[in-house]
Formats: sequence, structure tokens, C-alpha cells
Amino acid sequence: MMDAESLAQIEQIVTTTVSGAEERLRQETETLATSLRQEFGEKFDEAKRHRGVLYEDVLHRIDVVVEGHQALFQKIENVEARLEAKIDHESLEMQSLMKLSYRQLQDRVETLEQRVQGIEKHLGLSA
Repeated sequence: MMDAESLAQIEQIVTTTVSGAEERLRQETETLATSLRQEFGEKFDEAKRHRGVLYEDVLHRIDVVVEGHQALFQKIENVEARLEAKIDHESLEMQSLMKLSYRQLQDRVETLEQRVQGIEKHLGLSA
């Protein structure tokens, strides 16, 4: 059997050993927690920078799309203006041709009417 003194020595050795182990475990836990906080902070900062880069890239792409749409809109406006001018020109030209044709037909009808009257007069058919 063990005497009280031996038991006390064993208890003190176990207590000292457990206390030392607890202290080392606490220190290692604190060191690990500090390391993890630092690593998490670095990763978080890296993720923020990456997000910023992606955000700037998206903004740049949107700007490129907007510029493309503006260029297309300007081209459409130019084509529309040219078409309107061409339509106006063609319309005026068509009106002029129609007036000329109408005038020519009118002149021919008048000439034919005069000839018919002359023939009727010559034949004694006029009233």
C-alpha cells in the first residue's frame, strides 16, 4: 500500500503535469486562434480585393456595351436621316414627274380635242 506522503507526491506530480499540459494547450490554442484570425483576415482582404477587381471589370464591360449601343444608335440615326432625305427627294421628284406627265397628257388631250373639232367642222358635224 501507499502511504499518504507517496500519494501526495503522486497527486502533486499529476497536478503539475496536468497544469503544465493545460497551460501548453491554452497557449497552443491562443497561438492557433491568433494564426487563424490573421489568416482569415488576409483571406478576407484578398477576397475584398478580388471582388473589387471583378466589380471594376464588370463596370468596364458595361461601359463597353453602353459605348457600343451609343455607336449603333448614332449609326441608326444617320441611316434614318439619309433615308428620310432620300424619301423626300424621291417624293419631290415623283411629284414633278407626275405634274409633267399630267401636263403632257392634258396638252395631248387638248390637241386631240382641237383636231376632233377641226374634223367635225370640216365634215359639217359641229353643232
